[in-house]
Amino acid sequence: MTETRNGRGESRVAHYERARRSRSLARWRQASVDAFNIVLAVGFVIGLAFFARPSASGVEMRELTKFPSFSVEGFLDGSFTNDLSLWYADTYPLREPLVSADQWLESLYGIDTGTKMIGGNVVADELPPVEGEDQESSKPEGDEQTGDAEKTEEPAECEKVEVPTEDAMAADIQNKIMEGLYVDNGAAYSIYYFSDEAVKGYTSAINACAKALGDDAKVYSVLAPNNSAVLDDATLEKLGGTDQEQAIAYFNSLYDPSVGTVDSWAAIRDHKDEYVYFRTDHHWTQLGAYYVYLELCKEMDIEPIDLDEQESVRFDGFLGTYYSQIRDAAMAASPDYVEAHIPNGTNDMTYWDKDGSEIQASVITDVTGWNQASLYSTFIAGDEPLEHIHNPEKDDGSSVLVIKDSYGCAFTPLLVDNFEDVWVIDFRYSDENIPEFVREHKIQNVVFVNNISLAGTLTVGDKLASMM
Repeated sequence: MTETRNGRGESRVAHYERARRSRSLARWRQASVDAFNIVLAVGFVIGLAFFARPSASGVEMRELTKFPSFSVEGFLDGSFTNDLSLWYADTYPLREPLVSADQWLESLYGIDTGTKMIGGNVVADELPPVEGEDQESSKPEGDEQTGDAEKTEEPAECEKVEVPTEDAMAADIQNKIMEGLYVDNGAAYSIYYFSDEAVKGYTSAINACAKALGDDAKVYSVLAPNNSAVLDDATLEKLGGTDQEQAIAYFNSLYDPSVGTVDSWAAIRDHKDEYVYFRTDHHWTQLGAYYVYLELCKEMDIEPIDLDEQESVRFDGFLGTYYSQIRDAAMAASPDYVEAHIPNGTNDMTYWDKDGSEIQASVITDVTGWNQASLYSTFIAGDEPLEHIHNPEKDDGSSVLVIKDSYGCAFTPLLVDNFEDVWVIDFRYSDENIPEFVREHKIQNVVFVNNISLAGTLTVGDKLASMM
């Protein structure tokens, strides 16, 4: 019996099989399209749930982008729609679970050796020499920045600047924190990249503060190095970036002679084998802050506290900003701990939130039961616009104002036993005129405590300049 074939030379059976496969493939394609459309529809509906949009990220420990204010000018030049798009993406109700899922999927690709670079494609400005510094001995072999030291520039005047928005500054700071990370066996280290314009903007703002206050108060600058300060010299040289020791010296050389400075690099470097920085977070520990505090006490000519004489508390399981961004499995397997020391004079404090409400809190807060990302908030209730700590054990009228980023949180409690009144302003969330505030409250000392990368950010310098 002859097998029937069609015009293409196929047998009837082969023809029916090909048709069946074609229909099956078409059904799968249609099902895929339907599934994709359902996902889009569900995502669209979730995106419309304005009441469910978060205002802050517990994982990233920051406030999320606010809904932009409408203006005709902003609509016409496109800035309103850009800001609206940023707000929509940043506050999407399922953003954090989706980011976590994406990071989990990425972790499935390739082999993780435990050592990697994240970011780092940054070109730093050339760091100018500092007067009196031995350039030949202080720079690594082969560096082009050698020769006779140039005369240090005169302190720059603080110019009028456009005040950056809180969201713009937050985004700028977040980029600085994450722009160059070296990850090694469950620990992340931030590389510093020097920006001459940003450094001059920051130092000129502090000079403006010192000039405005004159003899009314003494101004000090404390720059916290990035945690890569604890790496060995060979690793630091391989990683590139800018030499933090020389950068801090350059910052300090630009200040008016009336501004007190400290060698924070040596203070940290001398203790680099101790637990002076977290491994999963960009902050220093309170022990790291303490070693720099000792240097400030020398500069201020005051007697430092002894940590062993203060009650300490410890909170385990801390997974900080680095972990929240890269979700490294080795970090999760070996989290940090937060150790805090309670001042002897008082553990009571008052702060004013962004709505201006007055709230009673603690200098050191028991964070037992908090989520793993929030344990650094044990220090002075985290980042608030304005805070005040009155020490009833002191009756000498002594006072200090700390102008800070989040590095100042662990640092501030160390000052409580030295002064009758400790005031704190987080410049990122405040519009106070600093010289006027100092005179109003008869404050005798002003201490700027900021991380070197954040201090080298254009928006930070601009915001501080607007407050002088």
